Amino acid sequence: MKKLLVIAVSLILIIGLALTVFIKIYVTPEKVKELLIPLAEESLNRKITIGEIDIGVLRGIGLKKFAIKESDQKSDFLVCEEFFLKFQIIPLLAKKVIIDEINIVSPSIRIERNTEGKYNFENIGRKEALEAAPEEKEMKVAGGLPITLLVSKVLIKNASVSFTDLKRELPDFKSTTNVDIIMKSEGGSKIFSEGSIENIIDELIVRKPEEKKIKGVSSKLDYALHVDLESNDIVIDRGDIAVQNIAVSAKGAISKIRSSPEVDISLIISKVKATDILDFAGIVTDLKDITLSGAITGDVKVKGMVKNPESLNAKGSITLDNLGISYQEAIALIDGKMDVDNTKMNIDLTASSGRNSARLTGSISSLFKNQNIHMNVYSKELYLDELGLPVKTSESAPSEATEASSGKPAPAGEAKPLKLNITAKGEVKIDSAVYKDMNMTGCYMTYEFINNRLDISKMSAEAGKGQFDLAAVIDLSKPGFIYSLTTKITSLHAEEIVNSFVPKAKDKLSGIITSNLKMSGKGTLPDSIKKNLIADGDFNIRDGKISNAELVRELSLFVNVDELETIEFTKAEGTVRIMEGMAKLNSIFTSKDIAMDPNGIIGLDETLNLAFDLKLSPRLMDKAIASKIGKYMRDEEGWGTIPLLVSGTLSNPRYAPDIAKAGSAVIEKKAGKLLDKLFNKGGKEDQPQQPPPAQQQDNKNQEQTPEDFFKDLFE
Repeated sequence: MKKLLVIAVSLILIIGLALTVFIKIYVTPEKVKELLIPLAEESLNRKITIGEIDIGVLRGIGLKKFAIKESDQKSDFLVCEEFFLKFQIIPLLAKKVIIDEINIVSPSIRIERNTEGKYNFENIGRKEALEAAPEEKEMKVAGGLPITLLVSKVLIKNASVSFTDLKRELPDFKSTTNVDIIMKSEGGSKIFSEGSIENIIDELIVRKPEEKKIKGVSSKLDYALHVDLESNDIVIDRGDIAVQNIAVSAKGAISKIRSSPEVDISLIISKVKATDILDFAGIVTDLKDITLSGAITGDVKVKGMVKNPESLNAKGSITLDNLGISYQEAIALIDGKMDVDNTKMNIDLTASSGRNSARLTGSISSLFKNQNIHMNVYSKELYLDELGLPVKTSESAPSEATEASSGKPAPAGEAKPLKLNITAKGEVKIDSAVYKDMNMTGCYMTYEFINNRLDISKMSAEAGKGQFDLAAVIDLSKPGFIYSLTTKITSLHAEEIVNSFVPKAKDKLSGIITSNLKMSGKGTLPDSIKKNLIADGDFNIRDGKISNAELVRELSLFVNVDELETIEFTKAEGTVRIMEGMAKLNSIFTSKDIAMDPNGIIGLDETLNLAFDLKLSPRLMDKAIASKIGKYMRDEEGWGTIPLLVSGTLSNPRYAPDIAKAGSAVIEKKAGKLLDKLFNKGGKEDQPQQPPPAQQQDNKNQEQTPEDFFKDLFE
């Protein structure tokens, strides 16, 4: 027995020595270079450089400083610090090299897209190059030495890949990858492979809609699969994918991988923590002041042709387990389930935030292409003003998007048109809603979204004893969007509308208002909204009051009547037409003590250009600045009329008398007085007494007041 062992060891030593001598004599570095470089250059159509080559029986073949040049033959397309091929010894006796392990250390690949949209790897290789199975590729080279390549293990460490788009359309990136996989032959064209691939995106530069740098996104794939190279089918025994701790497991099959791939895969999301989703979203979108809680679980099976999304079917469910989203002081919770059945997803979710809660029920059909959404929302009670997210003011430096010359922020553009291949419709029901000072009941809305056009065919609600109805169409397929709206308000409290929707005018207008309005326009920027807005409306206000407003305060001071600081009226009615940034107003306000008919232009920038006759009752006329000329301005019942012009702005109005109108109003009485004098109907006692010359000069030097103006005008 001992002799047999000695003989066996001796034979192994002799064979090993013979192989070593064979390798040293036949497989020399020079012969390897002579074999490898022409073959590689002919196959890749690129210049190849190799530094040192080390050959050993146990170590295999090692290359250092291996490089593939760019088409200019100067710069490097691929550089590899070390490249090892571990081969089997016995096949060398038959002049065959079978490589069962590849070990690549620190390869670096530089991909570039030029300004014409062409990549620097497009001319690598030849179209007529023959394809063969990865586990076995026979090629004829100088000297007629056939090489059969069988790769059973691949190790790639610290692989660096960079991409630069000189056309500036695609994102630039730099990434690092580690690969550790094995491949085993299962006979014929079938192989088995398993292993892991790790990747880190060191830097990703996204240019649209604005330039942003993303760093440190990690991902890992652990897998085990069977591949049939003849039928191009893959069976996945295990596929665990993790992106920033967001894990998804896959199992199933992919057939016809090279022609028309078909999938039959089960995906399992094993209770992904919302905090992990936030970590990933934060890297991608630079989210701030947002926290997440809760979890998401899912189990979905997908089957069908990848190239034909309409053929895909899915079955399973996704569960939101008390998913919480908080931003500054706002917190929202979403809980519920989404069931997938073939091409349809049924949704039943409950969303809550503070005192608000709503149930969302509906479905999404044609799930994988041109989605059709039917979604209804119901809430028993909503506090609408609590739904808005708080906004933090920032004193940080101006945005980087500035004009180089002035340093000012670059001007914003109009909203770009949407190109969503989805349709949606549904209804919204709210039993009771509160928005600031407005209480509404029976709120109802129907909507439809088709061809990127939102159509709100009906929106209605009751407030007190009144009601409002609204219909709107917004075309989101056009730049800046195009919209039209009609609304009808019936017997609503004006103070609720004003206080809720026009905060600047809070507590300045009250009364019962009825109104009709038609409006159309386009644009999402303030200037374009004002320029393109067209509207026609009418209003009727009963038992109203205007107070705490600069308009009436300045009017009170101008005519010297304190009661005009608050104007109460029994009725106000009029029409408004808006065009080219201006609102044309025609109106009448009446009460027991006043009447006025403001007409003219109110700019959407709050500028004023109005004219109206202010009619005052005898009681108020006695207090007005016009009292000294009241006998010329009063009618037979004692009511006085003061024609006025208004300029300035809503917050800083300026009043002035309408000279032309005031003169024509009194010219008849003035002419009558002159005729009386001509026919000596008046005596000397009727003649006004002239002051001494010195007093006349003093009067001229005094500043003229509104009272003086009316006195000079009418006397």
